Order: sequence, then C-alpha cells, then structure tokens
Amino acid sequence: MDSPKVSRGADYRVPAIERAFRVLRLLAAHSELSLAGVIELTGLNKSTAHYLMRTLVGVNAVGYDPERRVYQLGPGLVELGAAAAEQMNDVSIAKRYLAELLERMDVTIVLYRRINPTEVILVDKLERPHRVRITLQVGTPVPIQGGSFGRVFLAHDSPKDVAAALAAGPHPYTSKSVASREQFLRELEPVRDHGFAVDHEGFALGVSTVAAPIFDDRGAVRLVAAGVGFTSAMDEERAQSYGRLLRDTCDRITKTLSGRSGLVYGPGGAVRQRAGGGTR
Repeated sequence: MDSPKVSRGADYRVPAIERAFRVLRLLAAHSELSLAGVIELTGLNKSTAHYLMRTLVGVNAVGYDPERRVYQLGPGLVELGAAAAEQMNDVSIAKRYLAELLERMDVTIVLYRRINPTEVILVDKLERPHRVRITLQVGTPVPIQGGSFGRVFLAHDSPKDVAAALAAGPHPYTSKSVASREQFLRELEPVRDHGFAVDHEGFALGVSTVAAPIFDDRGAVRLVAAGVGFTSAMDEERAQSYGRLLRDTCDRITKTLSGRSGLVYGPGGAVRQRAGGGTR
C-alpha cells in the first residue's frame, strides 16, 4: 500500500534552493563539472547558472579551479556533513533498540524528525521481510497534523507553537480525521499523560499508527518512533498495548542518548518527573 500523497503548494518551495541542491547532487555524482556542463544537466540559462555557481563558491559549498574551469564540491560541505552525520547517529542508536519490537508488534516501525513547525520527515524505518506491510518512503515529508506521530511532537510544544501549527485549522485527510481545533487540542492531553499517541485512519483509511517520543537532554522531542499497521490488525486494545511497548523502548533510547534515567510515569501513566529534576 502506498503512503498517502500530500499536496504541497508553491508557498512551501524556494526554487533557488532547489536549484542549488540539484547542482550539489550533480557535482557529487560527476565529481566535477564545467559551467557548460551545469547548464546542460540542469537546463538553466547561462546567466542564472553563472550567478548560482558564483554564490555557491562564495559560501564554500562549491570550489572552483580557475585553470581547468571546473567546479567541485567545496570544503564548507565537510563541516555540514560531519554535523549531519553526528545528528543522524541518534537514528542508528534508536534503531538498535526498536529492532526488538519487530518480534512483538505486527507493524512497520518508522522514525520521524521535525524539519519545521508544520512538517516532519521520515528518516528511517524497520520492517520484517516476507510480511505484508505498508509502503513508506524514507525522506518523505508529511504534515505534522497527520497521524499519531504529529500529535506526539505537538503534545510537547508550547501553546504558542501549537497555535501556529494549527493556524489554518486541523486538515481533514480522511472522513475519520479530527476536524475540530478544540477536539484536536483535547487529544494532545492524553498524549502527554500516557507517553504515546494512537490514531485510527485519521491520516489514511485502513491505516492505524501508534507513536512515542524520544527526548533530548533538554526535554524537547528529538525523534518520534511510530508503529504503522493495518487497522484490521490493530484494534484499540492492541494499539494501547503497542503504545506502552513503544513508550518504554523510547524511554530507554532517551536514557542512552541523553545520559538521563528516562521518564517516570505515575498513576494512569502520567509523567510525574524526569531525571535531573524536571517535571511534567
């Protein structure tokens, strides 16, 4: 089953940035390119290509050899690449813990990272071979209102940030989506109390999700792990069971990543304290 397609308007895109990243990917593939090569492969006119390359050289994202008149990837990307690799290491650690759940949960397990106030991106997934599963593409951005994973991020936002994310109101993706702002806000409260969120067919018909947060050492949501499965195999009782399993594993991941002792859940699942003295 394919993941739902999200319509993204022109206001989400900056063409100059898209062109710059296209050029960087071409340089990564071809090692070096002349200006003529950039023009041929991108279809840009000469003037646009010239100023784009000059700008990339100016910020050290691209290097230029004046004798050979060719462009290569620049030293500025090394620093960014090292920082990105360090940040993505948390995904590798999380996957090691989450892999054990594949034997206990009949789902595809995915990891989401927030990329802006209104969108998250799927950064990795775990799935068992030879199992009927839902197709989810790594690198796919989705609206933060979609599914249980978005509720987990929003549940730990400030009221101001939640209001900004819901400025246009909840978006109804299916006939079972929450369409009322008040109801959507009410549904964030149990997410904070129990440490996980559940969604049945609110983002895609026939699909249910359960999600839990992985925190950084400041108490902000670092990643969200979600189990994605068919609603026919995930009734409410099973979803709650999966949620507790996922929450407990995510707490262990939080402890490993931040050196903290995880979250403590009181009666009814409410978070009573966080190691280091924090409370929720």
